[in-house]
Amino acid sequence: MTTTARRARARAIVFVVVAALLFLMPAYRQVFGLRSRFVRDWELFNEVGVGLVVAEFAVRGADGREAAIDRYAALGRPDRAAAPRWVRSMQGEAGLVRVAGELCKRLGPVDLRARASIATMAGWVPLHAGEHDLCQPLPPRPPVAGARPRGHEDR
Repeated sequence: MTTTARRARARAIVFVVVAALLFLMPAYRQVFGLRSRFVRDWELFNEVGVGLVVAEFAVRGADGREAAIDRYAALGRPDRAAAPRWVRSMQGEAGLVRVAGELCKRLGPVDLRARASIATMAGWVPLHAGEHDLCQPLPPRPPVAGARPRGHEDR
């Protein structure tokens, strides 16, 4: 066997070994349930939406009735695509409070309520149920567990 043939065979063997490792590494954790500091977990798009807030805003009248409002129209952005990113996708309770603050500035002295949920690793968790006027200072509340992405480090 010539040197060129040996090199070609060695390259083919290395290619097959690397391809097999790439193919089987996700199975190490996902199928066999094993963990290693050398083999990272296969977590494509994991925790992408964690911390995202979905909210419906309403103005409560003096008689106690609530009238739903469109936050885009109230902020002078009738087209959702033209709205700033922080209005379209609220991140965490701070994002909700920021949008509520802008709505309070635009609408004047109103009783602004929100029904909001936040995305966690365990699913959607209620954040506000319309119990507080968001134009007034909010009482202190504990942070929602699991509402912040853990980052890219391995556990």
